[in-house]
Amino acid sequence: MAKTQTGDFSSRALAKNVVFSVVTFALNFFISFYITPRITNQFGSDTYGYMKLSNDFASYASLFSIALNSMASRFIMLERSRGNTEKARQYFSSVGVANTILAAIFVVPALLCVRYLDSLFEIAPALVWEVKLTYALTFTNFILQLFFSIYSNCYYITNTLYLSSLRTSQASILNAVTVLSLFFFFQPRLSYVVCGTLAATVFTVCANIHYTRKLTPDLRFRFADFSLRSVWTILSSGIWNSITQLSNLLTNQLDLLITNLFIGAATMGHLSVAKTVPNVIINFNATIANVFSPNLMRLYAEGDREGMKKAAKSAMRFMCLFVSLPNAILVTMGTQLYSLWVPSEPAQLLNVFAILTILNSCITGPLQPLYQIFTITNKVRENSLVMICYGFLYLGVVYLLLKTTDLGVYAILGTNLVGSLLVASFYHLPYAAKHIGLPRWEFFPEIGKSILSFVVVSAIGFGVRSLLDPSGSWLRWFAGAALTAMLGFICNLFLILHREERQFLLEKAGGKLRRLLGRGEA
Repeated sequence: MAKTQTGDFSSRALAKNVVFSVVTFALNFFISFYITPRITNQFGSDTYGYMKLSNDFASYASLFSIALNSMASRFIMLERSRGNTEKARQYFSSVGVANTILAAIFVVPALLCVRYLDSLFEIAPALVWEVKLTYALTFTNFILQLFFSIYSNCYYITNTLYLSSLRTSQASILNAVTVLSLFFFFQPRLSYVVCGTLAATVFTVCANIHYTRKLTPDLRFRFADFSLRSVWTILSSGIWNSITQLSNLLTNQLDLLITNLFIGAATMGHLSVAKTVPNVIINFNATIANVFSPNLMRLYAEGDREGMKKAAKSAMRFMCLFVSLPNAILVTMGTQLYSLWVPSEPAQLLNVFAILTILNSCITGPLQPLYQIFTITNKVRENSLVMICYGFLYLGVVYLLLKTTDLGVYAILGTNLVGSLLVASFYHLPYAAKHIGLPRWEFFPEIGKSILSFVVVSAIGFGVRSLLDPSGSWLRWFAGAALTAMLGFICNLFLILHREERQFLLEKAGGKLRRLLGRGEA
């Protein structure tokens, strides 16, 4: 009964993914927590903004590879499950060769970008070399990831995503150790942050190659297996994912560049610092959401629409358990966080930027498992066209507001907030339901629960803040955040979950606790 009602809640793989995702989230937050104030104090927030912008540049370049790599695992898995091992190997090797060619091509524009970087942006003369080195390391990391990206598909192909989560957690530990060691033993430098990322990428590549050989010994990279037709087959399907990613780039990853060009480097620096915490939260939500994809794919392939509806709703409720907690803490205690974390920066302004960045996740967070429905039902083209139209409309509105009003950065953040909520409410929610044969309003009650959860947990946060007064003390701030999260999670168990889901989750947690206590007594 629990299996039917809770969908992925009964999966041990889900539990492992959640644990590893929480570990990764904590490590990434700790790195940002430790590094950001040291960089802003040493170089200024505008220089920190250039580091964030270098990652955005890598995202721009990834548009050309997403069309190929986003669909590779689907085609390989499909042929392998049908017993067509030779065809699966052909797809595997063809994507590997294509990635090798793309990686070689990207070397030239990367070198040109680094060479003329100070002509593209206004950079203080004393920091030109450091910023260029940071960009060079960032591009090296991107090219390395692209070159070996085919080996990252083994987890999805064999439905062992928990191993990918474990590898990500281990890479995050290595990243943290590398960055913290460099900052502790040497004079702080901007490029040290990318050195940690590069070390984590090298580890990840080695781990992916190892697991590919272990989990999929029938898949081997050989130039002789290259097929241009196989590349074209994947590209013709995956091109729509590139278009969707282009829309995401236009709406979420051009804000720093637009701020730099239209408003100034100082505001860009403030925005980049403010978005550090929201970006970690958003990435955490996306990581949790990914684990539900294989189960939804399986149910759709079996034609179990009722099971798919239950699994999708269960996934949304599971997301709601966590989404409101960091959002409410940021809303109620964010100003105190930024004043303690980066005391040289305008804390209240940073918190306003952060809230405008994260507020839409009350809807888009629980919605994330549903994004896979558009891929599963082969509605990728429709979704891509809607998103690219929204992306260009967003840019047009932002440009118009920047030229005709004094809103400044609020034009960028406000337009993104309102636009993302409209697209989610009028397209993703109703059409995700429609594509699996459900009424268009089927998923709206779960979103209502998410909004209610955010309001309730925020009320708890304001109460805790008035009780503990987290300003001026890290101990009080962490105590307030922990108390808010604990009380909010307990409330969410009753606000969000069905009785069967809550009972199942508590039984699992209780059983795990009893086993741990039993070992301790032994």
